Amino acid sequence: MNAEMQLPIRADLWESQVFPPPGVAAEAAASFAIAVDPDRGPCLVIGPWRQGSWGARYWYREALPQVRATVHGWYRTEGEEPAATVLVEFVRGGRRVYLESKRLPPSPDWAPFEVSFWRTPPTAEAVRIAVGLARQTDGRALFADLRVSPEAAAPTFPERPPAVTRPAPPSHFSSGERFRIEHCDDVWWLVGPSGRAFYSVGTDGPWRRQGADQAARDREDIQWLRRLRANSLAGWTDVQRWARINDELMARGERPFATFLTLETGFSRGEYDHLLDARGQGQASGHQFPDPFDPRFAETYRARVHRIAELVRGKPWHAAWFIDNELSHRDLPRYVYSPHCAAALRDFLAARYGDIAALNRAWGTDLASFDAILAEKPEPGKSAEAMSDDFRAFAREIVKKYVGITVGAIRAEDPGALVFSNRFMFGDFDYLDLYAPCDAIAINRYPENDEPGLSEETVERLRAAHELTGKPIIIGEWSVPALDSGLYNNPEHLDWSFPETVPTQTDRARQAACVTIDFYNLPFVIGAHWFIWYDFDSDKRQANRGLFTVRGEPYTEVIDALARAHEQIGAAVLADPYSRP
Repeated sequence: MNAEMQLPIRADLWESQVFPPPGVAAEAAASFAIAVDPDRGPCLVIGPWRQGSWGARYWYREALPQVRATVHGWYRTEGEEPAATVLVEFVRGGRRVYLESKRLPPSPDWAPFEVSFWRTPPTAEAVRIAVGLARQTDGRALFADLRVSPEAAAPTFPERPPAVTRPAPPSHFSSGERFRIEHCDDVWWLVGPSGRAFYSVGTDGPWRRQGADQAARDREDIQWLRRLRANSLAGWTDVQRWARINDELMARGERPFATFLTLETGFSRGEYDHLLDARGQGQASGHQFPDPFDPRFAETYRARVHRIAELVRGKPWHAAWFIDNELSHRDLPRYVYSPHCAAALRDFLAARYGDIAALNRAWGTDLASFDAILAEKPEPGKSAEAMSDDFRAFAREIVKKYVGITVGAIRAEDPGALVFSNRFMFGDFDYLDLYAPCDAIAINRYPENDEPGLSEETVERLRAAHELTGKPIIIGEWSVPALDSGLYNNPEHLDWSFPETVPTQTDRARQAACVTIDFYNLPFVIGAHWFIWYDFDSDKRQANRGLFTVRGEPYTEVIDALARAHEQIGAAVLADPYSRP
Protein backbone atom coordinates (compact mmCIF):
# COMPACT_ATOMS: atom_id res chain seq x y z
CA MET A 1 0.00 0.00 0.00
CA ASN A 2 1.80 3.11 -1.20
CA ALA A 3 -0.95 5.70 -1.68
CA GLU A 4 -3.77 7.25 0.28
CA MET A 5 -6.71 4.90 0.69
CA GLN A 6 -10.38 5.84 1.16
CA LEU A 7 -12.21 4.16 4.03
CA PRO A 8 -15.79 3.96 2.69
CA ILE A 9 -18.49 4.53 5.27
CA ARG A 10 -20.75 1.51 4.89
CA ALA A 11 -22.31 -0.75 7.51
CA ASP A 12 -20.49 -3.83 6.20
CA LEU A 13 -17.06 -2.19 6.58
CA TRP A 14 -17.32 -0.80 10.12
CA GLU A 15 -18.10 -2.46 13.47
CA SER A 16 -19.00 -0.74 16.74
CA GLN A 17 -17.30 -1.42 20.06
CA VAL A 18 -18.15 -0.36 23.60
CA PHE A 19 -17.23 -1.85 26.99
CA PRO A 20 -20.40 -1.72 29.14
CA PRO A 21 -20.57 -2.70 32.80
CA PRO A 22 -21.63 -6.30 33.49
CA GLY A 23 -25.33 -6.79 32.90
CA VAL A 24 -25.72 -3.74 30.66
CA ALA A 25 -26.35 -4.28 26.96
CA ALA A 26 -24.02 -2.59 24.49
CA GLU A 27 -26.90 -0.70 22.87
CA ALA A 28 -27.87 0.71 26.26
CA ALA A 29 -24.31 1.84 26.99
CA ALA A 30 -23.65 3.79 23.77
CA SER A 31 -25.37 4.74 20.52
CA PHE A 32 -23.89 4.08 17.07
CA ALA A 33 -25.29 4.98 13.66
CA ILE A 34 -24.36 5.58 10.05
CA ALA A 35 -26.12 8.66 8.71
CA VAL A 36 -26.02 10.92 5.68
CA ASP A 37 -25.07 14.52 6.34
CA PRO A 38 -26.29 17.07 3.76
CA ASP A 39 -22.83 18.68 3.66
CA ARG A 40 -20.39 15.78 4.11
CA GLY A 41 -22.36 12.75 2.91
CA PRO A 42 -22.15 9.38 4.74
CA CYS A 43 -20.80 9.69 8.27
CA LEU A 44 -20.19 7.60 11.36
CA VAL A 45 -22.09 8.83 14.43
CA ILE A 46 -20.90 7.82 17.91
CA GLY A 47 -22.76 8.84 21.05
CA PRO A 48 -24.26 9.51 23.42
CA TRP A 49 -21.99 7.23 25.46
CA ARG A 50 -23.27 6.89 29.02
CA GLN A 51 -21.84 3.70 30.53
CA GLY A 52 -18.67 1.65 30.48
CA SER A 53 -14.94 2.19 30.29
CA TRP A 54 -12.15 2.71 27.76
CA GLY A 55 -14.15 4.19 24.90
CA ALA A 56 -16.94 3.92 22.35
CA ARG A 57 -15.58 3.30 18.83
CA TYR A 58 -16.24 2.39 15.24
CA TRP A 59 -13.51 0.07 13.88
CA TYR A 60 -12.70 -0.37 10.20
CA ARG A 61 -12.91 -4.13 9.84
CA GLU A 62 -9.98 -4.58 7.44
CA ALA A 63 -6.39 -4.53 8.69
CA LEU A 64 -4.17 -2.44 6.41
CA PRO A 65 -0.67 -3.77 5.50
CA GLN A 66 1.39 -0.83 6.78
CA VAL A 67 3.19 0.08 10.02
CA ARG A 68 2.68 3.85 10.04
CA ALA A 69 -0.50 5.76 9.36
CA THR A 70 -1.77 9.27 8.82
CA VAL A 71 -5.53 9.40 9.16
CA HIS A 72 -7.38 12.21 7.37
CA GLY A 73 -11.02 13.19 7.36
CA TRP A 74 -13.71 15.54 8.56
CA TYR A 75 -15.43 15.60 11.95
CA ARG A 76 -17.72 17.62 14.15
CA THR A 77 -18.91 17.30 17.74
CA GLU A 78 -22.16 17.95 19.57
CA GLY A 79 -22.69 18.56 23.30
CA GLU A 80 -20.35 19.50 26.12
CA GLU A 81 -16.74 18.36 25.76
CA PRO A 82 -17.33 15.32 23.55
CA ALA A 83 -13.82 13.90 23.36
CA ALA A 84 -13.61 12.79 19.73
CA THR A 85 -10.68 10.46 19.19
CA VAL A 86 -8.81 8.68 16.39
CA LEU A 87 -7.18 5.32 17.13
CA VAL A 88 -4.73 3.00 15.43
CA GLU A 89 -4.28 -0.62 16.50
CA PHE A 90 -0.93 -2.13 15.49
CA VAL A 91 -1.28 -5.87 14.86
CA ARG A 92 0.76 -8.93 13.97
CA GLY A 93 -0.84 -12.21 12.95
CA GLY A 94 -4.25 -10.83 13.89
CA ARG A 95 -3.08 -10.05 17.43
CA ARG A 96 -2.81 -6.58 18.89
CA VAL A 97 0.72 -5.36 19.50
CA TYR A 98 -0.24 -1.88 20.66
CA LEU A 99 -3.09 0.62 20.61
CA GLU A 100 -2.50 4.36 20.22
CA SER A 101 -5.13 7.11 20.29
CA LYS A 102 -5.18 10.85 19.73
CA ARG A 103 -7.92 13.27 20.71
CA LEU A 104 -9.43 15.99 18.58
CA PRO A 105 -10.61 19.31 20.04
CA PRO A 106 -14.36 20.02 20.18
CA SER A 107 -15.67 21.41 16.88
CA PRO A 108 -19.35 22.31 16.51
CA ASP A 109 -18.86 22.79 12.76
CA TRP A 110 -17.40 20.32 10.28
CA ALA A 111 -13.62 20.62 10.35
CA PRO A 112 -10.82 18.71 8.60
CA PHE A 113 -8.32 16.72 10.66
CA GLU A 114 -5.02 14.97 10.01
CA VAL A 115 -3.51 12.74 12.68
CA SER A 116 -0.18 10.93 12.28
CA PHE A 117 0.87 7.73 14.01
CA TRP A 118 4.60 7.49 13.28
CA ARG A 119 5.78 5.36 16.21
CA THR A 120 5.99 1.77 15.03
CA PRO A 121 5.93 -0.88 17.77
CA PRO A 122 8.42 -3.73 17.32
CA THR A 123 7.11 -6.63 15.17
CA ALA A 124 3.97 -4.77 13.99
CA GLU A 125 3.00 -5.68 10.43
CA ALA A 126 -0.41 -4.04 9.94
CA VAL A 127 -2.80 -1.45 11.38
CA ARG A 128 -6.51 -1.09 12.00
CA ILE A 129 -8.22 2.30 12.15
CA ALA A 130 -10.94 3.44 14.55
CA VAL A 131 -12.76 6.66 15.45
CA GLY A 132 -14.97 7.37 18.42
CA LEU A 133 -15.26 8.92 21.87
CA ALA A 134 -12.64 8.86 24.60
CA ARG A 135 -14.90 9.84 27.50
CA GLN A 136 -18.54 9.48 28.43
CA THR A 137 -20.79 12.24 27.12
CA ASP A 138 -24.39 13.06 26.30
CA GLY A 139 -23.07 14.52 23.05
CA ARG A 140 -21.92 12.91 19.81
CA ALA A 141 -18.95 12.78 17.46
CA LEU A 142 -19.47 12.53 13.71
CA PHE A 143 -16.79 11.46 11.19
CA ALA A 144 -16.90 11.68 7.38
CA ASP A 145 -14.64 11.29 4.32
CA LEU A 146 -12.11 9.11 6.16
CA ARG A 147 -8.83 8.30 4.45
CA VAL A 148 -5.49 6.80 5.50
CA SER A 149 -1.98 6.98 4.06
CA PRO A 150 1.13 4.97 5.02
CA GLU A 151 3.38 8.01 5.45
CA ALA A 152 3.80 9.58 8.89
CA ALA A 153 6.72 11.80 9.87
CA ALA A 154 8.12 12.20 13.38
CA PRO A 155 7.81 15.72 14.82
CA THR A 156 10.79 18.05 14.98
CA PHE A 157 11.70 20.12 18.00
CA PRO A 158 13.42 23.53 17.98
CA GLU A 159 16.92 24.09 19.34
CA ARG A 160 15.61 26.96 21.45
CA PRO A 161 12.47 26.85 23.61
CA PRO A 162 9.82 29.59 23.37
CA ALA A 163 10.21 32.95 25.07
CA VAL A 164 9.03 33.55 28.62
CA THR A 165 5.77 35.50 28.62
CA ARG A 166 4.78 35.13 32.29
CA PRO A 167 5.14 38.47 34.11
CA ALA A 168 8.20 38.88 36.30
CA PRO A 169 7.61 37.74 39.87
CA PRO A 170 6.58 40.52 42.26
CA SER A 171 8.90 41.53 45.06
CA HIS A 172 6.50 43.01 47.63
CA PHE A 173 5.28 39.91 49.46
CA SER A 174 5.84 39.76 53.22
CA SER A 175 7.91 37.08 54.90
CA GLY A 176 6.40 34.25 56.93
CA GLU A 177 7.09 30.96 58.64
CA ARG A 178 5.93 28.62 55.87
CA PHE A 179 5.29 28.43 52.15
CA ARG A 180 2.01 29.95 51.02
CA ILE A 181 0.13 30.86 47.81
CA GLU A 182 -0.49 34.39 46.51
CA HIS A 183 -2.53 35.67 43.57
CA CYS A 184 -1.15 38.93 42.18
CA ASP A 185 -2.04 40.72 38.92
CA ASP A 186 -3.80 37.60 37.59
CA VAL A 187 -0.73 35.42 38.20
CA TRP A 188 -0.45 32.73 40.88
CA TRP A 189 2.73 32.16 42.87
CA LEU A 190 4.07 30.03 45.63
CA VAL A 191 5.75 32.31 48.16
CA GLY A 192 8.68 31.08 50.24
CA PRO A 193 9.29 31.94 53.89
CA SER A 194 11.45 34.88 52.83
CA GLY A 195 8.53 36.49 51.01
CA ARG A 196 10.02 35.77 47.58
CA ALA A 197 7.73 34.64 44.77
CA PHE A 198 8.57 31.03 43.98
CA TYR A 199 7.87 28.69 41.05
CA SER A 200 8.56 25.05 41.87
CA VAL A 201 10.75 22.93 39.57
CA GLY A 202 12.62 19.77 40.40
CA THR A 203 12.31 16.03 40.55
CA ASP A 204 11.91 13.25 43.10
CA GLY A 205 14.81 13.06 45.51
CA PRO A 206 16.40 9.63 44.97
CA TRP A 207 16.09 6.85 47.50
CA ARG A 208 19.35 5.37 48.73
CA ARG A 209 20.07 2.86 51.45
CA GLN A 210 22.27 4.00 54.30
CA GLY A 211 25.90 3.00 53.82
CA ALA A 212 29.46 3.85 54.74
CA ASP A 213 29.71 6.21 51.79
CA GLN A 214 26.41 7.94 52.55
CA ALA A 215 27.95 11.43 52.88
CA ALA A 216 29.55 11.09 49.44
CA ARG A 217 26.25 9.91 47.95
CA ASP A 218 24.46 12.86 49.51
CA ARG A 219 26.98 15.31 48.08
CA GLU A 220 26.75 13.75 44.62
CA ASP A 221 22.94 13.93 44.49
CA ILE A 222 22.95 17.51 45.78
CA GLN A 223 25.44 18.46 43.07
CA TRP A 224 23.21 16.96 40.36
CA LEU A 225 20.17 18.82 41.72
CA ARG A 226 22.17 22.06 41.72
CA ARG A 227 23.30 21.37 38.16
CA LEU A 228 19.64 20.84 37.21
CA ARG A 229 18.89 24.24 38.79
CA ALA A 230 16.18 22.49 40.80
CA ASN A 231 14.62 24.24 43.75
CA SER A 232 12.26 21.45 44.82
CA LEU A 233 11.98 17.78 45.67
CA ALA A 234 8.84 16.24 44.18
CA GLY A 235 6.19 14.04 45.73
CA TRP A 236 7.92 10.63 45.68
CA THR A 237 10.98 11.86 47.56
CA ASP A 238 12.55 9.74 50.31
CA VAL A 239 11.48 12.10 53.09
CA GLN A 240 13.51 10.40 55.79
CA ARG A 241 16.74 10.86 53.85
CA TRP A 242 16.03 14.33 52.47
CA ALA A 243 14.68 15.76 55.73
CA ARG A 244 18.10 15.04 57.20
CA ILE A 245 19.90 16.50 54.18
CA ASN A 246 17.76 19.65 54.20
CA ASP A 247 18.39 20.21 57.91
CA GLU A 248 22.12 19.76 57.35
CA LEU A 249 22.09 22.22 54.43
CA MET A 250 20.35 24.85 56.53
CA ALA A 251 22.75 24.28 59.41
CA ARG A 252 25.64 25.03 57.02
CA GLY A 253 23.89 28.16 55.73
CA GLU A 254 23.16 26.56 52.35
CA ARG A 255 19.86 26.54 50.49
CA PRO A 256 17.67 23.48 51.14
CA PHE A 257 15.17 22.12 48.65
CA ALA A 258 11.45 22.82 48.97
CA THR A 259 9.91 19.43 49.67
CA PHE A 260 6.54 18.07 48.52
CA LEU A 261 5.12 14.83 49.89
CA THR A 262 2.59 12.45 48.34
CA LEU A 263 0.30 10.16 50.30
CA GLU A 264 -1.30 7.19 48.57
CA THR A 265 -4.45 5.28 49.50
CA GLY A 266 -4.97 3.23 46.33
CA PHE A 267 -2.80 0.50 47.82
CA SER A 268 -3.77 -1.00 51.15
CA ARG A 269 -2.66 -3.94 53.23
CA GLY A 270 -6.17 -4.51 54.59
CA GLU A 271 -6.20 -1.51 56.91
CA TYR A 272 -9.46 -0.27 55.37
CA ASP A 273 -11.86 -1.08 52.55
CA HIS A 274 -11.81 0.23 48.99
CA LEU A 275 -14.98 0.84 47.00
CA LEU A 276 -16.57 -2.21 45.33
CA ASP A 277 -19.22 -2.68 42.65
CA ALA A 278 -22.26 -4.94 42.86
CA ARG A 279 -20.15 -8.03 42.03
CA GLY A 280 -17.57 -7.25 44.71
CA GLN A 281 -15.00 -6.03 42.17
CA GLY A 282 -12.79 -3.01 42.80
CA GLN A 283 -11.26 -0.48 40.44
CA ALA A 284 -7.87 -0.83 38.76
CA SER A 285 -5.16 -1.93 41.17
CA GLY A 286 -3.26 0.96 42.68
CA HIS A 287 -5.91 3.52 41.75
CA GLN A 288 -8.78 2.17 43.87
CA PHE A 289 -10.84 4.75 45.70
CA PRO A 290 -10.90 4.12 49.47
CA ASP A 291 -14.20 3.76 51.28
CA PRO A 292 -14.30 6.97 53.33
CA PHE A 293 -17.30 5.68 55.31
CA ASP A 294 -15.15 2.89 56.75
CA PRO A 295 -14.07 4.37 60.11
CA ARG A 296 -10.72 2.62 59.77
CA PHE A 297 -9.89 4.82 56.79
CA ALA A 298 -9.86 8.06 58.77
CA GLU A 299 -7.88 6.41 61.56
CA THR A 300 -5.29 4.89 59.23
CA TYR A 301 -4.90 8.01 57.11
CA ARG A 302 -4.32 10.28 60.09
CA ALA A 303 -1.85 7.83 61.58
CA ARG A 304 0.17 7.87 58.34
CA VAL A 305 0.15 11.66 58.25
CA HIS A 306 1.24 11.77 61.88
CA ARG A 307 4.26 9.52 61.24
CA ILE A 308 5.47 11.61 58.31
CA ALA A 309 4.67 14.93 60.00
CA GLU A 310 7.12 14.01 62.76
CA LEU A 311 9.86 14.58 60.16
CA VAL A 312 8.55 17.75 58.50
CA ARG A 313 6.24 19.55 60.92
CA GLY A 314 7.07 23.24 61.05
CA LYS A 315 10.12 22.93 58.80
CA PRO A 316 10.53 26.00 56.58
CA TRP A 317 11.64 23.80 53.66
CA HIS A 318 8.49 21.65 53.74
CA ALA A 319 6.27 23.18 51.04
CA ALA A 320 3.12 21.06 50.71
CA TRP A 321 1.31 17.74 50.98
CA PHE A 322 -0.53 15.94 48.17
CA ILE A 323 -3.47 14.17 49.78
CA ASP A 324 -3.29 11.23 47.34
CA ASN A 325 -2.06 10.00 43.98
CA GLU A 326 -4.10 9.20 40.85
CA LEU A 327 -7.23 7.90 42.54
CA SER A 328 -9.74 6.79 39.93
CA HIS A 329 -13.00 8.75 39.83
CA ARG A 330 -14.23 7.07 36.66
CA ASP A 331 -17.56 5.22 36.92
CA LEU A 332 -17.65 6.07 40.63
CA PRO A 333 -21.48 5.73 40.90
CA ARG A 334 -21.08 1.99 40.26
CA TYR A 335 -18.61 1.49 43.11
CA VAL A 336 -20.87 1.95 46.10
CA TYR A 337 -21.21 -1.56 47.57
CA SER A 338 -18.31 -1.96 49.95
CA PRO A 339 -20.01 -2.60 53.32
CA HIS A 340 -19.75 0.83 54.95
CA CYS A 341 -20.36 2.72 51.71
CA ALA A 342 -23.44 0.60 50.96
CA ALA A 343 -24.88 1.43 54.38
CA ALA A 344 -24.24 5.12 53.73
CA LEU A 345 -25.99 4.78 50.35
CA ARG A 346 -29.03 3.25 52.07
CA ASP A 347 -29.18 6.12 54.55
CA PHE A 348 -28.68 8.69 51.78
CA LEU A 349 -31.60 7.29 49.77
CA ALA A 350 -33.82 7.00 52.84
CA ALA A 351 -33.24 10.68 53.59
CA ARG A 352 -33.75 11.61 49.94
CA TYR A 353 -37.09 9.78 49.47
CA GLY A 354 -38.55 9.34 52.94
CA ASP A 355 -40.25 6.02 52.19
CA ILE A 356 -39.45 3.10 49.92
CA ALA A 357 -42.66 3.53 47.90
CA ALA A 358 -41.47 6.93 46.66
CA LEU A 359 -38.14 5.45 45.62
CA ASN A 360 -39.85 2.56 43.83
CA ARG A 361 -42.05 4.97 41.88
CA ALA A 362 -39.01 6.99 40.79
CA TRP A 363 -36.85 3.97 39.96
CA GLY A 364 -39.54 1.64 38.59
CA THR A 365 -38.52 -1.04 41.10
CA ASP A 366 -40.30 -3.07 43.79
CA LEU A 367 -37.77 -3.05 46.62
CA ALA A 368 -39.31 -4.18 49.92
CA SER A 369 -37.30 -1.71 52.04
CA PHE A 370 -34.26 0.49 52.00
CA ASP A 371 -32.35 -2.40 53.55
CA ALA A 372 -33.17 -4.43 50.44
CA ILE A 373 -30.83 -2.14 48.50
CA LEU A 374 -27.89 -3.75 50.34
CA ALA A 375 -29.06 -7.26 49.41
CA GLU A 376 -30.15 -6.70 45.80
CA LYS A 377 -27.47 -4.16 44.87
CA PRO A 378 -29.25 -2.32 42.06
CA GLU A 379 -26.97 -0.57 39.59
CA PRO A 380 -27.44 2.79 37.89
CA GLY A 381 -28.39 2.70 34.25
CA LYS A 382 -30.54 -0.43 34.41
CA SER A 383 -33.73 1.39 35.33
CA ALA A 384 -35.15 4.91 35.35
CA GLU A 385 -32.98 7.96 34.88
CA ALA A 386 -33.82 8.94 38.48
CA MET A 387 -31.72 6.01 39.67
CA SER A 388 -28.69 7.24 37.74
CA ASP A 389 -29.23 10.75 39.10
CA ASP A 390 -29.38 9.41 42.65
CA PHE A 391 -26.23 7.33 42.28
CA ARG A 392 -24.34 10.27 40.75
CA ALA A 393 -25.46 12.49 43.64
CA PHE A 394 -24.28 9.88 46.15
CA ALA A 395 -20.93 9.56 44.37
CA ARG A 396 -20.40 13.24 45.08
CA GLU A 397 -21.06 12.52 48.76
CA ILE A 398 -18.33 9.86 48.66
CA VAL A 399 -15.80 12.35 47.31
CA LYS A 400 -16.87 15.09 49.75
CA LYS A 401 -16.42 12.69 52.67
CA TYR A 402 -13.01 11.62 51.39
CA VAL A 403 -11.78 15.19 50.87
CA GLY A 404 -12.99 16.22 54.32
CA ILE A 405 -11.12 13.37 56.00
CA THR A 406 -7.84 13.77 54.16
CA VAL A 407 -7.59 17.56 54.20
CA GLY A 408 -8.70 17.66 57.84
CA ALA A 409 -6.09 15.11 58.92
CA ILE A 410 -3.21 17.00 57.35
CA ARG A 411 -4.31 20.39 58.65
CA ALA A 412 -4.59 18.91 62.14
CA GLU A 413 -1.21 17.15 62.08
CA ASP A 414 0.80 19.86 60.29
CA PRO A 415 -0.88 23.22 60.95
CA GLY A 416 0.07 25.94 58.49
CA ALA A 417 1.30 23.61 55.76
CA LEU A 418 -0.15 23.82 52.26
CA VAL A 419 -2.51 20.97 51.37
CA PHE A 420 -2.78 20.10 47.68
CA SER A 421 -5.37 17.80 46.10
CA ASN A 422 -5.09 14.23 44.92
CA ARG A 423 -2.67 14.18 41.99
CA PHE A 424 -5.25 13.68 39.25
CA MET A 425 -4.67 11.62 36.16
CA PHE A 426 -5.12 14.09 33.33
CA GLY A 427 -8.75 14.10 32.22
CA ASP A 428 -10.18 12.34 35.30
CA PHE A 429 -11.92 15.57 36.27
CA ASP A 430 -15.59 14.66 36.86
CA TYR A 431 -15.42 15.51 40.58
CA LEU A 432 -12.69 18.12 40.45
CA ASP A 433 -14.84 20.89 41.90
CA LEU A 434 -15.16 18.98 45.19
CA TYR A 435 -11.43 19.45 45.81
CA ALA A 436 -11.80 23.22 46.17
CA PRO A 437 -11.07 22.98 49.96
CA CYS A 438 -7.44 22.22 48.96
CA ASP A 439 -4.94 25.04 48.48
CA ALA A 440 -4.07 23.94 44.93
CA ILE A 441 -5.08 21.29 42.42
CA ALA A 442 -2.44 18.72 41.45
CA ILE A 443 -2.52 17.16 37.98
CA ASN A 444 -0.14 14.61 36.51
CA ARG A 445 0.23 15.44 32.82
CA TYR A 446 2.63 13.65 30.50
CA PRO A 447 2.77 15.62 27.20
CA GLU A 448 1.80 13.86 23.98
CA ASN A 449 5.06 15.08 22.36
CA ASP A 450 3.55 15.21 18.87
CA GLU A 451 4.47 18.89 18.60
CA PRO A 452 6.88 21.23 20.41
CA GLY A 453 5.68 22.05 23.91
CA LEU A 454 2.16 21.56 25.21
CA SER A 455 -0.78 20.85 22.93
CA GLU A 456 -3.73 23.21 22.73
CA GLU A 457 -5.93 20.55 24.32
CA THR A 458 -3.61 20.24 27.33
CA VAL A 459 -3.52 24.00 27.86
CA GLU A 460 -7.29 24.40 27.57
CA ARG A 461 -8.10 21.51 29.88
CA LEU A 462 -5.64 22.77 32.50
CA ARG A 463 -7.22 26.21 32.21
CA ALA A 464 -10.69 24.71 32.61
CA ALA A 465 -9.57 22.82 35.74
CA HIS A 466 -8.27 26.06 37.22
CA GLU A 467 -11.43 28.00 36.39
CA LEU A 468 -13.70 25.27 37.78
CA THR A 469 -11.98 25.21 41.19
CA GLY A 470 -10.64 28.77 41.41
CA LYS A 471 -7.36 27.28 42.60
CA PRO A 472 -3.88 27.26 41.05
CA ILE A 473 -2.53 24.13 39.36
CA ILE A 474 0.67 22.26 40.14
CA ILE A 475 1.92 19.55 37.77
CA GLY A 476 2.76 16.61 40.00
CA GLU A 477 4.42 14.51 37.28
CA TRP A 478 5.62 15.05 33.73
CA SER A 479 8.52 13.91 31.56
CA VAL A 480 9.51 13.06 28.00
CA PRO A 481 10.74 9.57 26.91
CA ALA A 482 12.86 8.72 23.84
CA LEU A 483 13.06 5.65 21.63
CA ASP A 484 16.86 5.58 21.46
CA SER A 485 17.00 4.68 25.15
CA GLY A 486 16.50 1.07 24.03
CA LEU A 487 13.70 0.61 26.57
CA TYR A 488 10.97 0.21 23.95
CA ASN A 489 12.46 -2.65 21.93
CA ASN A 490 10.59 -5.52 23.56
CA PRO A 491 7.18 -6.07 21.87
CA GLU A 492 6.02 -8.21 24.80
CA HIS A 493 6.88 -5.53 27.33
CA LEU A 494 5.93 -2.24 25.68
CA ASP A 495 5.30 0.42 28.31
CA TRP A 496 2.27 2.71 28.29
CA SER A 497 4.65 5.65 27.74
CA PHE A 498 5.48 4.38 24.22
CA PRO A 499 2.92 6.68 22.46
CA GLU A 500 4.65 9.69 24.05
CA THR A 501 8.17 8.88 22.89
CA VAL A 502 10.33 11.16 20.76
CA PRO A 503 13.05 9.73 18.51
CA THR A 504 16.30 10.67 20.32
CA GLN A 505 17.76 12.08 23.51
CA THR A 506 18.43 15.31 21.63
CA ASP A 507 14.74 15.53 20.78
CA ARG A 508 13.98 14.66 24.38
CA ALA A 509 16.16 17.50 25.68
CA ARG A 510 14.67 20.05 23.30
CA GLN A 511 11.09 19.04 24.03
CA ALA A 512 11.76 19.03 27.78
CA ALA A 513 12.89 22.66 27.56
CA CYS A 514 9.84 23.63 25.47
CA VAL A 515 7.43 21.99 27.92
CA THR A 516 9.16 23.62 30.90
CA ILE A 517 8.65 27.10 29.46
CA ASP A 518 5.09 26.34 28.33
CA PHE A 519 4.09 25.26 31.85
CA TYR A 520 5.73 28.36 33.34
CA ASN A 521 3.93 30.67 30.92
CA LEU A 522 0.53 29.52 32.19
CA PRO A 523 -0.29 32.13 34.86
CA PHE A 524 -2.31 29.68 36.98
CA VAL A 525 0.49 27.06 37.21
CA ILE A 526 2.76 27.30 40.28
CA GLY A 527 5.17 24.47 39.54
CA ALA A 528 5.93 21.39 37.45
CA HIS A 529 7.85 18.35 38.70
CA TRP A 530 9.82 15.99 36.46
CA PHE A 531 9.17 12.28 36.99
CA ILE A 532 11.62 10.67 37.85
CA TRP A 533 15.31 10.32 38.87
CA TYR A 534 16.01 6.84 37.42
CA ASP A 535 14.62 5.07 34.36
CA PHE A 536 12.44 1.99 34.80
CA ASP A 537 14.24 -1.10 33.54
CA SER A 538 13.08 -4.33 35.12
CA ASP A 539 10.89 -7.34 34.43
CA LYS A 540 7.89 -5.27 35.54
CA ARG A 541 8.42 -2.09 33.55
CA GLN A 542 10.78 -0.53 31.01
CA ALA A 543 10.41 3.21 30.41
CA ASN A 544 12.70 6.14 29.67
CA ARG A 545 11.33 8.46 32.35
CA GLY A 546 14.52 9.17 34.28
CA LEU A 547 17.22 11.78 34.39
CA PHE A 548 19.55 8.81 34.92
CA THR A 549 19.67 5.24 33.66
CA VAL A 550 19.09 2.51 36.22
CA ARG A 551 22.88 2.14 36.33
CA GLY A 552 23.20 5.77 37.44
CA GLU A 553 24.47 7.14 34.13
CA PRO A 554 23.17 10.70 33.65
CA TYR A 555 21.31 11.91 30.57
CA THR A 556 23.43 15.06 30.62
CA GLU A 557 21.87 16.51 27.47
CA VAL A 558 18.44 16.38 29.08
CA ILE A 559 19.63 17.62 32.47
CA ASP A 560 21.47 20.58 30.95
CA ALA A 561 18.54 21.50 28.68
CA LEU A 562 16.25 21.57 31.70
CA ALA A 563 18.81 23.63 33.62
CA ARG A 564 18.97 26.22 30.83
CA ALA A 565 15.17 26.41 30.76
CA HIS A 566 15.16 26.91 34.54
CA GLU A 567 17.67 29.71 34.15
CA GLN A 568 15.49 31.23 31.43
CA ILE A 569 12.63 31.30 33.94
CA GLY A 570 14.99 33.26 36.15
CA ALA A 571 14.65 34.65 39.63
CA ALA A 572 11.55 32.67 40.57
CA VAL A 573 13.57 29.49 40.26
CA LEU A 574 17.08 30.43 41.22
CA ALA A 575 16.36 32.82 44.11
CA ASP A 576 16.82 31.58 47.65
CA PRO A 577 13.29 31.37 49.11
CA TYR A 578 14.49 31.20 52.71
CA SER A 579 16.22 34.55 53.21
CA ARG A 580 15.26 38.12 52.41
CA PRO A 581 16.95 39.88 49.43
